Amino acid sequence: MAAMRRIALVLAALVLFAAPARADGDVLVHRVTPAADAAIPFWCDWSYDWEARCYRDVDDRLPVGGEDDKVWRSALRFPLSGIPVGAAVVSAALELSFDGVCLGPRKTVRRCPARAYTIDIHPVIGADWHREREVELGPLVTSGALWARSPQRLSWDVTDLVIAWVEQGVPNDGLLLKLADGEEDFGVSGPKFPSAEFPDAALRPTLEVRYFLPGGDAAG
Repeated sequence: MAAMRRIALVLAALVLFAAPARADGDVLVHRVTPAADAAIPFWCDWSYDWEARCYRDVDDRLPVGGEDDKVWRSALRFPLSGIPVGAAVVSAALELSFDGVCLGPRKTVRRCPARAYTIDIHPVIGADWHREREVELGPLVTSGALWARSPQRLSWDVTDLVIAWVEQGVPNDGLLLKLADGEEDFGVSGPKFPSAEFPDAALRPTLEVRYFLPGGDAAG
């Protein structure tokens, strides 16, 4: 628990004191799809049949929102091993596609109502997403509005969090998407984003990290 509190304090400090823009040497790009992603049920009635009703879902969509008897949040973990040791992060953006599909009753697919959703991004604390029924979250990193009327590519600035992972040694346990507090509830629906398994590769989630190597060494 002490280690988790230290991680939360580091992340909170990074959110409050954003790193200044840096430019030194050639800027390189690390753009990847998730190494793992999953839909995770929250607020579920963990009764005798929870294994049947409160399952983790790994398929070609990542639901974010509420259905009849649970709230869905989705986790994504992106590999960062391709970024050389000593790199300085310039910017980082999480990108997801919205193609007009939302949660329906009992997690069926349906077209979204013409309304706005606010999607919050939190770091996951703990590398094993299956250890607990509901994963532990760190402090809010960023949020953004989705007007669920037309297909679009969405982007969230996660620079401070990726700096913590790459430069500060904070464990990269993944990102979690949820509806904002006050919007999240049973039956409110919510978007079902294409996942890393989605047939159309152009719609899959990506993390784009722009970085440089101090001294101008562009190798790596």
